[in-house]
Amino acid sequence: VIVNGIVLAEDGKKMSKSLRNYTPPMDVMSRFGSDALRLSLMYSTVVKGEDLKYSDDTVREVLKSIIIPLWNAYSFFVTYANIDGAHPQAPPASPANPLDRWLLSEAERLVEDVTAQFEAYDLQRAIDPIVDFIDLLNNWYIRRSRRRFWRSENDTDKTEAYATLHHVLVKLVTVAAPIIPFVTEEIYGNLKADDAPQSVHLCDYPVTDRDKRDYELEEKMAVTRQAVSMGRAIRSMHNLKIRQPLRAIHLVTRESSEKRILREMEDIIREELNVKEVVFRENEEDLVEYSAKANFRKLGRELGKDMQEAAAKIQGLSGREIQGLIEGTTLSMDIAGRTLDLTQDDVIIQRTERENLRVLNEGSLTVALDPEITDDLRQEGVVRDLIRQVQNLRKESGLDVADRIRLELSGPPELHEAVQNNEEYLMGETLAVSLSWSDDGAQATESATTRHGSAEPGSAAREVSLGGLTCSVALERVG
Repeated sequence: VIVNGIVLAEDGKKMSKSLRNYTPPMDVMSRFGSDALRLSLMYSTVVKGEDLKYSDDTVREVLKSIIIPLWNAYSFFVTYANIDGAHPQAPPASPANPLDRWLLSEAERLVEDVTAQFEAYDLQRAIDPIVDFIDLLNNWYIRRSRRRFWRSENDTDKTEAYATLHHVLVKLVTVAAPIIPFVTEEIYGNLKADDAPQSVHLCDYPVTDRDKRDYELEEKMAVTRQAVSMGRAIRSMHNLKIRQPLRAIHLVTRESSEKRILREMEDIIREELNVKEVVFRENEEDLVEYSAKANFRKLGRELGKDMQEAAAKIQGLSGREIQGLIEGTTLSMDIAGRTLDLTQDDVIIQRTERENLRVLNEGSLTVALDPEITDDLRQEGVVRDLIRQVQNLRKESGLDVADRIRLELSGPPELHEAVQNNEEYLMGETLAVSLSWSDDGAQATESATTRHGSAEPGSAAREVSLGGLTCSVALERVG
């Protein structure tokens, strides 16, 4: 028996027209779309017989965090496919790029996981794999593949990227159609093959093909994404902006398979975390200093009056002895004339970061970042911020993603030095065919505003702040 809970107003009371304690459904759908409302309800505990305090904020969050990212992935494909005139009809049979093989495998896993939950009548858990897939599609595959789509030449790698992304988008919307029927119908209608059914709701529901799963590659990407996620978490905790390059990331793992994977994926980790070097350490002690305290709740019942003696000895354990406990060994200790076999569960292990390192541990993996920022790293970070400002200006001025520009900059000498030292990188990222510089910021800003500050499409000028430095930026479309 499937039983829904009761949908209550945000204040926990019954929804009532007289109390006016809820937003009329038609108003909600007009603001956020009917798919967002439908998904917010299906993704809640109300489908498991529990009561729900409805809030417009929940619908807004579903729109922001799930539906818009899905549409963004679709929009990314359409934007570049229109530029290149790409019309893929089938996925690549055996793509050379591991990112393509991985995404095709993950798409099959998506079908398998969602189907299993649907067959168990668990609507809420059936949505989890869809949400996870949209995240990895946007924040891993597309972000790591952007340069493949930017290339001007239509090489095999780009063709396979288009075919892969098209295939998984169609599979994704077919899987998600019962949950978000309108957005998926819109996307499917524009992406479907010529001989495909006219509506996504007329398609057969996908059946997973386990022969297309690459379990080893899925594991490799999972380990790599965990390391990257931990590195980003360290940056966030210590306010180290992702656009600011850092000197090194240090990795320690007790699992030999993890270490092999991380070494194989070293280039991806370096690029994703914006570090210059990936350093593999053999011992976690190279990154942290250990200390241990007795787990009184665990040992107290066993040791009774001898607990204080055990606590003192545990507090005196060496770093090497604590490392052994972490690795799963048993440490024998004499307590009041009897032997106590100590395991990791008997102690509370504390890790203290070594000087100039920021450390995070999850299970068998320990990640550390070196936060020291040299002059060269600081300059590169400033230029990366500048690139972001130029890209925003490109978008606001109506430029297409492939348009080339002339770029004019002005600012203080230290900014000029940073630009000079990273000029090739700056021009390549912004598609600039020329770069001119003026040290007179006020005059350059006035001149640029006069020439580019109008509403004429393809030209724009702005003054921006880059880490405390003021820069005048002006761009103009070429051709």
